[in-house]
Amino acid sequence: MTIPRQKKVLILTYYWPPSGGAGVQRWLKFTKYLREYNYEPVIYTAEDPEYPSIDESLYRDVPEGLTILKTKVWEPYKLYKWFTLQKRGHRINTGFLNQEKKTGIAEKISVWIR
Repeated sequence: MTIPRQKKVLILTYYWPPSGGAGVQRWLKFTKYLREYNYEPVIYTAEDPEYPSIDESLYRDVPEGLTILKTKVWEPYKLYKWFTLQKRGHRINTGFLNQEKKTGIAEKISVWIR
């Protein structure tokens, strides 16, 4: 009897723990169960992303021994924060470019660019 060789699957995702919210759930849960089907996931994600929300508890769902590759990325939100004079540690809300709220010129330009 031969043992089937485990296949590797590369998952490219921006949203990975400690990111919170709905975007991270799909890949995190998918990764959690891939090993049951003889696939070894390898995660490729951003090194220092700008997440709108953080949920440290999601680390509990990351499978042990998982290979996670991180790389620096150009983060457009950092340019937005600089442009709108926001502090470095300030988190950007997912709906920050709401056209209905009262905004200044920097936010109006950001909406136009978006």
